[in-house]
Amino acid sequence: MEWTKHAIWWHLYPLGFTGAPVHGWDGESQSDLHRLNRIEKWLDYALELGASGIALGPIFESEKHGYDTVDYYHVDGRLGTDEDIDSLIAAAHSRGLKVMFDGVFNHVAQSFPKFREALAEGPDSEAAGWFHLDWSGDEPTHRNFEGHDELVELNHESPHVQQYVVDVLLH
Repeated sequence: MEWTKHAIWWHLYPLGFTGAPVHGWDGESQSDLHRLNRIEKWLDYALELGASGIALGPIFESEKHGYDTVDYYHVDGRLGTDEDIDSLIAAAHSRGLKVMFDGVFNHVAQSFPKFREALAEGPDSEAAGWFHLDWSGDEPTHRNFEGHDELVELNHESPHVQQYVVDVLLH
């Protein structure tokens, strides 16, 4: 029997669970706090609950709430370092717990490098194809996620976006 058919997930929103700041973060000085390590202390509790894995909300580098990804290849500095997530995964696995990430691949933050590149290089750039952009006005506009202008929808019809998501998942 596959474990996935009977998995029981303990879902955590790491930014909230660890007390990471939403505002007033300078992007550097917080990473030495290693907040992800705080979750390790709760892994035995997850087992007591009967969980077979932990489902982590967004951990990628973001601006505010985690759903506004800036860099899919790095842990959000408010949570710690890339080594900290490796340590958490190892600690979970040593207890027989699986680890699942909430990968938000529908949209990104406006500061996502490829989005800034698209705006800087214009409608004929490769980067512009990553997003649903309208260049007909004085300033380009983008399709957003559920009315949140700071969340820029990715264009999943783009082969570049498709490959990027695959690359992140295989990372």
